[in-house]
Amino acid sequence: MKEYNILVFGSLPIATKIVKYINSIPNFNLLGVVIGDENPNDNDPWTDELCLGEYARINNIKKLELDELVNLYSRKEIDLGLSCRFSKIIRKPIIDLFSKGIINMHGGLLPEFGGLYSCNYSILFKSKVGGGTLHYVDEGIDTGDIIRRCEFEIEEIDTGYSVFQKTQLALYNNMVEIIPLVLNNQIKSISMKELVDKGYKHRYFNKKSILDYKEINNSDFETGDILYKIRAFDFPGYEPAYYKFNGKKIYMRMSYKEDE
Repeated sequence: MKEYNILVFGSLPIATKIVKYINSIPNFNLLGVVIGDENPNDNDPWTDELCLGEYARINNIKKLELDELVNLYSRKEIDLGLSCRFSKIIRKPIIDLFSKGIINMHGGLLPEFGGLYSCNYSILFKSKVGGGTLHYVDEGIDTGDIIRRCEFEIEEIDTGYSVFQKTQLALYNNMVEIIPLVLNNQIKSISMKELVDKGYKHRYFNKKSILDYKEINNSDFETGDILYKIRAFDFPGYEPAYYKFNGKKIYMRMSYKEDE
C-alpha cells in the first residue's frame, strides 16, 4: 500500500480534527503541522477539541515554520497539503512542494463570497444557502480551482455565529471525504471562471468592507434589513450591529421566540 506524506496548516480545532483523521489512516504519514496562530479566537463547534498548537505540543507532533518549508523539502516531495482555515498566505514556492497540491478550506461559498467574513455576508446578502468551499491553493487569494462546494440551508434563525459553526462542520465532513479521492486522482475540479460563466456571482470582500454594513439606519427598519444586520453580526466576542442614538451606539443581538 502506497504511503502518502501529508502536511497540515492551521490553528483552530478543525485543524486538530483533520490531524487526528490523518493519523487514523495507516498509509497516511503526517510530516508535521504549520501553525498560523498559537492563540486563535476559537468559535469552532467542537468544545472538547484543543486548538492545533496545544494539541501538537501535548502529542509531540512536529511544528514547522511556513518560511522554512522550502529549505526542508524539494519540489513535489510532499504528496498533499491541507490548509484548514489557515490565516497566512501560502506562496508559490511552497505550493510547488506538493505533488497533488494544497487543499484549502474557505469559509464561504465560492465564487460568491471570496475574502473575509463570509458567514456575515451570506446573511447580509439574504442567501438561502450557506457553506464553505474546498479548493486548490494557487498564487491568488481564493482563486484556485474548486473541488467541492459544501452547502447547507440558512434558516431564518441563523446568525453569523451559527452559520460559522455550520460551515466548520460542513468543511470538516467534506474534507475527510475528498482527501482519499484527491490522493487517488478521483476528483475533478472546476475553475472559478467556469462557475461565473454558469451564472454564479463573483465577489471579494476585504477587511474594511464589512464596516459599511454594521450600522443600522432608519431605512433598515422600513425595509426589514434590520433583522439581517442583527443576525449577521450576532457573533460572540465581536461587535454586534448597532443603531446610533444621540451619538451613542445601541447594540442589538438576536433573540428568537415563536408566537404563542
